[in-house]
Amino acid sequence: MRFKEILLIIVVTLVAFPILYVVMLFATGSLSLVYKFKENDKPTDAVVKVEEIRHTARRDSMADANSKIFEALQKERADLKREQERLAEQYSRLEMLQADIDKGRESLVSERGQLEKKLADIPAVEDARYKKLARIYQAMKPGEAAAILETIPDNQVAAILDKISDNKQKGKILSLLTKEKAVRINKLIK
Repeated sequence: MRFKEILLIIVVTLVAFPILYVVMLFATGSLSLVYKFKENDKPTDAVVKVEEIRHTARRDSMADANSKIFEALQKERADLKREQERLAEQYSRLEMLQADIDKGRESLVSERGQLEKKLADIPAVEDARYKKLARIYQAMKPGEAAAILETIPDNQVAAILDKISDNKQKGKILSLLTKEKAVRINKLIK
């Protein structure tokens, strides 16, 4: 039974293939039926002739145009691919630059934090410095202290005198400064 089925499939295929092939040729326009009557024959004795359609000049020109369009599309595709590769390369460069910018930003943030910490420490350092200088000037004779303080900027003199705890010593030093400097310092003392 198996052999009979295989034989049946082979016979059907051999018979059906040419029929399907001819139908496809008609459907695609590659074959056509042409009826010709002989002059001395009756119209019922028509001869059917199957003739292959020859390629016309129009078909050839369409094939040529399609070929040119295809070449143009291929060129456009190649150009697009090159442009895509160029853009991908630029994008990777931009990503590297962005990474560098991010690293630089992190570095700047770190340095800013360190600077802010140092700036926050400056008043405490200056305060300790002025306290130390105030102890030194308090231990000196008022005339010697006034002579040295006369050469120092007014805001620093005011800060030093502000830290001197002995008001009598502070008063003696102020009295020995020049009148103009003493007036300016009195305005700056808190």
